Amino acid sequence: MPEITYDQLKPYQKISDAHRFVGPSSDWTQEVLEYYLHGEQIKGIKLPWPRMDKRFRLREHEISVLAGPSGAGKSLACSQFMLNAMEQGYPCLSVSLEMTVKSQLARAWRQRSLAAEPGLDEGLDFASWAEGKLWFYNQQGSVTFNTLMAVLRYTTETYGVKFVVVDSLMTVGDIPSDAWEQQKRFVCALANIARDLGIHIMLVCHTRKTQDASQPLSRHDVSGSSDITNRVDNVLILQRTFANDMMKPDAKLNIVKCRHFDQGEESIPLWLDMASLNYYSEGDTPRVIGNETTVSKAKGAKIPTVGEISIVKSKPKPATGGYRVEVNGSAGGGLNAVASG
Repeated sequence: MPEITYDQLKPYQKISDAHRFVGPSSDWTQEVLEYYLHGEQIKGIKLPWPRMDKRFRLREHEISVLAGPSGAGKSLACSQFMLNAMEQGYPCLSVSLEMTVKSQLARAWRQRSLAAEPGLDEGLDFASWAEGKLWFYNQQGSVTFNTLMAVLRYTTETYGVKFVVVDSLMTVGDIPSDAWEQQKRFVCALANIARDLGIHIMLVCHTRKTQDASQPLSRHDVSGSSDITNRVDNVLILQRTFANDMMKPDAKLNIVKCRHFDQGEESIPLWLDMASLNYYSEGDTPRVIGNETTVSKAKGAKIPTVGEISIVKSKPKPATGGYRVEVNGSAGGGLNAVASG
């Protein structure tokens, strides 16, 4: 397992490495002309639900908030976002201070394979597919603001990371939950580093408790400073419906703010496939990520595949030349980066 030392992180702990330039408006004339002559292609990471492909994307240089009550499935949805980003060619970094790497990977294996209990073939196939695409910051509990910024710079430069999930705001240890000004500065810093590094950051936040859990939440229900949702580019709210009818959705993903998409604000009804832990939308079927032709004919159906690669590191067996799988999911006390690839 590659370990990041403090000496390695030190050069990345500057608040900003980007130079700011001031130029005349004529410097951007060509870009604006091309925009009006040819339009702007929709770019960015597609959501796991095809109905939004032409209406909303998670774009580079931007930051999104995914908020919702406890138990809504925010971390589960983030795992889906990462798997879909990987499929589209965006290397991902998970900074989850609330779950071990082992737990995150166990869920990802299920989500990608559609198997309720993935076996050796599914695990090896995932490891092979995820090589060079998926990275983890292996620490539980909390992380300081400066360390998080350094890790983002380090992994972007070293591993080419393009999509980052930070789960969650409350685990940034030196920013109290009632310190509005510090939260504002933190989110502004995240937005700046996303812009400077050309990455997309998804920040997971909680919502305030309400008397009626069935009432739709808005961006104003996100816990913490109002500047959190003011500063970010997109705000997505995931909320359970508590419906006891299989025909009705289990949850809704409400895109309540999208700065750069005129038709992006949308409410997406979602159903949860308990076997594979995938949210899917009406008219869609859970499928094996990375295999466009394979869909789940029965929820949780196993799809046998074979692959040979390690999750953390590969060690050839002397007799066979094969590989063994090592998963490090322990709570890290230091600065450790666990890599898939």
